[in-house]
Amino acid sequence: MPVIYVEHSFQHNADTVWRRIRDFADLSWLPGVTGCSVEGAGVGAVRTVTTADGGEVIEALTAMDEQARCFGYRIIKAPGVREDTHYQATVEVQPTDSGCTVIWQARFNGGNASADKLELARRGAEKMYALCLENLAGLLD
Repeated sequence: MPVIYVEHSFQHNADTVWRRIRDFADLSWLPGVTGCSVEGAGVGAVRTVTTADGGEVIEALTAMDEQARCFGYRIIKAPGVREDTHYQATVEVQPTDSGCTVIWQARFNGGNASADKLELARRGAEKMYALCLENLAGLLD
């Protein structure tokens, strides 16, 4: 099962960063997102995300831990992501002596895809996560 893992250090404290990313309905910190609507509330809520290129991503909130500053989600539907991949991700904000670190990680089932194709998908997702966290850093500065 391929693993995607990205972490980014912030000079801001964990509570500040958590407040900015914790709202499942607010993806304004993600570059390329033009809209987000949510049905339901709390774990089980489903969001539909519209991207600048006209794509649509549907995700479900699978976990929310305010105290640990962590949430999880799964992709229900997205361009290039098959339903049988069981794509699960978590985003966690950990305090550090100099601010905090955000860890964004995911796992998915590659099915019958070749090792090369899986590695390409994994690297693409890591690149996207890193870009999103860099964008978040710029918004907080």
